[in-house]
Amino acid sequence: MNNINQPITAASGLNHFYSKVYLFFAAGLGISGVASYLAATVFRFETINFVNNFPLGFLGLWIVQLILVLVLSAKAKKNPSLTIAGYIVFSLLMGLTLSITLMTYNVGTIAQAFAAAAVTFAGAALVGIFIKKDLSVVGRVGIIGVWGIIGVSLMNAFFFHSSGTDFFLSILTVGIFAGLTAYDNQMIRHYYQQNQGENTGIAAFVALQLYLDFMNMFIALVRIFGRND
Repeated sequence: MNNINQPITAASGLNHFYSKVYLFFAAGLGISGVASYLAATVFRFETINFVNNFPLGFLGLWIVQLILVLVLSAKAKKNPSLTIAGYIVFSLLMGLTLSITLMTYNVGTIAQAFAAAAVTFAGAALVGIFIKKDLSVVGRVGIIGVWGIIGVSLMNAFFFHSSGTDFFLSILTVGIFAGLTAYDNQMIRHYYQQNQGENTGIAAFVALQLYLDFMNMFIALVRIFGRND
């Protein structure tokens, strides 16, 4: 009887872990959404002033967020409380930086980009959850692609200033992060099995990965839809 119940118990535990990951994911989006709205409207002047006076400005904020992601990846398993707190701080910072980006686009463009990002993310997530094929290669190629996009984006920002390059990179970004969304969703099962059950810190960190997948697609789609704004 115990052997019969084991697969059912394991499936129930995995489903609960998925639910916890997506609860963190939704919470992060909500925090960023509220922070972004307030920063772009109620505290618009203070936000612009803060970013202008921050070391390295907008780029400095992105560097801080990158460092935070690296710290959370190292502490996720050992310190769940720190990981959750870091995830909240990251979501707030992303809302702040996102507000600066969205100030240059109209509401219609933002709504279209969000809808397109949500549909793309959901489709890629379902592929990752249900596909049987190992997506490790997709994950490795995606990570290489991300670093490539970062490198070319920096070169374009400081040297080339090409709108065509920026548009191409935006399209490429959507494709790469759609692939990473599928890979990261498949990895949820791996994390669950690796930790022999639920781990709140790991759940928060996996949610952060999904959050980054969605946000990067969303920002890229804003740039694609908002070329004429």
